[in-house]
Amino acid sequence: MRAMTDPDGVKTNLEPPQPRWRKAKTPTLAPSATAEEALTGIVVSGVQHLRANEACVLARAHEEGIHQMRVAARRLRSALTLYRDHLPEEQLRYLNGELKWLIRELGSARDWDVFVDGVLRPVEGDLTEEPTIPVLARTVEKLRDEAYGRASAAIKSQRYAGLILLLKAWAEGKRWHDGASKEQAAAMRTRAVDLARQLLDQGYEETLTLAGTFAELSVEERHSVRIRIKKLRYATEFFGGLFPRRQVVPYLAAMKALQDQLGLNNDVEVARGLLKKAPKRARGKERRDIAYAAGLVIGWHSHVSDHREQGALRAWDRFVGRHPFWRPAEPAPAPAPAPEQAGDPA
Repeated sequence: MRAMTDPDGVKTNLEPPQPRWRKAKTPTLAPSATAEEALTGIVVSGVQHLRANEACVLARAHEEGIHQMRVAARRLRSALTLYRDHLPEEQLRYLNGELKWLIRELGSARDWDVFVDGVLRPVEGDLTEEPTIPVLARTVEKLRDEAYGRASAAIKSQRYAGLILLLKAWAEGKRWHDGASKEQAAAMRTRAVDLARQLLDQGYEETLTLAGTFAELSVEERHSVRIRIKKLRYATEFFGGLFPRRQVVPYLAAMKALQDQLGLNNDVEVARGLLKKAPKRARGKERRDIAYAAGLVIGWHSHVSDHREQGALRAWDRFVGRHPFWRPAEPAPAPAPAPEQAGDPA
């Protein structure tokens, strides 16, 4: 960053600071909030989350920006899915479709970011003398640049601007009343905390059913569990303000730890698909070098997979060992009767 010195000898930056990325803010819900008031807060918060990270992505100021935008879009889709029984089908289908488009346009850039930081970088640090790794890295950077171009084009598009305006107006104006059945309208007037307990319990039971015997799950089955855990975490964040913080925070931490562990293996699986694209534009020796380096990257991560597996098993045990905070506390076990002493009267 260039700087200049003013007459008093104070250095002043000529360039503005780089845009920062922002995490989602948990919606503030009153204990008496209705289900539709909760949905309004969730959707408006999601739109704000998207908008807060646009500048960071467009400036490529930090890799977290694109991640937060994709998280925001996924959280919004998750909220719509949670409320799917209470929303007009046509509205739900359209909004979900537009959010799915946005997630797809942002997805490639985020996938390459994860590949560079989480998959390629550890291998670069370990295999410092391997000459083919830099060849792969240069190719990956070109593909990442193209992916960011696609993401930037989406953010600058009229389609994205229209989606932002629509979501905000839909939530603040409670437009779901247009076309809703009497049953749907009645459900939206119920207490948010009652709906939250129902939805959280349903998601939790679906997770346990999907996981089955966790240690025996295949890669594809683990991926499905990871997605289910992510949705349960989003729901917990949406409705967490309706429950005691001291119960919600540890539960969220256990879910995040499990999600992170499952994400490590998923990153490698995504990398396999990405690495198939890397050699396609190269020719001759460069193509062979890229293909060889790709094999080294996957082989390196396969070598450390046992350690990751143990971490995933521990994280799963910690998660299922926690009592779901939305359920009544389990009664303490009754104390065992004292053993009879010799000489006690019958």
